[in-house]
Amino acid sequence: MKTSLAPKMFRWDFVRGIADNDFTKVVLLIPVAGYLILFNDEIARLASFDVLAGVDVNAPSPFVFGGLAKLRMVFFGSLAILLSYVIYRLFHPTELDVSKNELEFAELVRQRYSVYELAAMEERVHSPEWAERTDEFWFILGNPRSKRKIVSGYRPDVRAYMFREHADYIGYLAREWWAGQMHRYPAARYSSLALGAVGYVLLALPTSDIAQAVLVHLLLQ
Repeated sequence: MKTSLAPKMFRWDFVRGIADNDFTKVVLLIPVAGYLILFNDEIARLASFDVLAGVDVNAPSPFVFGGLAKLRMVFFGSLAILLSYVIYRLFHPTELDVSKNELEFAELVRQRYSVYELAAMEERVHSPEWAERTDEFWFILGNPRSKRKIVSGYRPDVRAYMFREHADYIGYLAREWWAGQMHRYPAARYSSLALGAVGYVLLALPTSDIAQAVLVHLLLQ
């Protein structure tokens, strides 16, 4: 038995930080307004960032990118982030809506999950198609854990007793379940992550360009 856990940055809980945060929700407004602005010929003709840098109109431009290029970067960067957000919302595991990490999810399972929900979770984790993810669940003192089901035989009226007897097992089971859910839909995960990363880079380039131009102007004054 060998567990398989992808690096943190390729799991849904990391992708959430890229694709679904407060900054993302603000950026999502840019493609709507940006389309009206960016592809307006008159506005595009007048687009200039020289004033921000305090540069004379006739002086050489201190910018690496032109004004229109920067507007396009902002537009397409925000569009990439929009696509990243949409993919995340469509394919992300629902566990991320109620928990931030595996420890928080394990605590939620202890507090709220019924015996039947735990039995269904255990059944799925022990099924042949499940990919083992965490050493903590699948190995006990270096020895592989038996796939014998433990919580499936309990009745709802003895839930408290079940948790007293198997608290550690249930906690590790919940964390194994969490890890498995964070690996679902790999194509969607990678697409959301890649689009989000590209979007942030495209948004950062115009900002960096303006910042370096302003800084150079201030230092040369």
